[in-house]
Amino acid sequence: MENSRTITFKNFKLTIKPAVKPDAVLVLFHGGTDVDGYGYESSSGNRKKFEEDFKFMFMPAEAPSMKKGEYILFFRLPGKEEKFFTWVEQQKKMYYGIEDDR
Repeated sequence: MENSRTITFKNFKLTIKPAVKPDAVLVLFHGGTDVDGYGYESSSGNRKKFEEDFKFMFMPAEAPSMKKGEYILFFRLPGKEEKFFTWVEQQKKMYYGIEDDR
């Protein structure tokens, strides 16, 4: 992957950028959070389901920045990269995402 992709959904943005390490991408979630009664920030709505599905299916590692909602995904197995981008396209259709043309 050479260019970064930003997909805007109803209440959050998903950014996929090439990572410094080969065969890896950074996956960043922006927005779509709520603060509960104890003051903790947590995902909500479509982002919560999208992020949980992403973590279950692809088992990403925490990004080097250690920020909440940032992950690094390694493509060590053959076909994993194709599976990931096919899944992203399906989610984009399901959640009515709009890709930025930058």
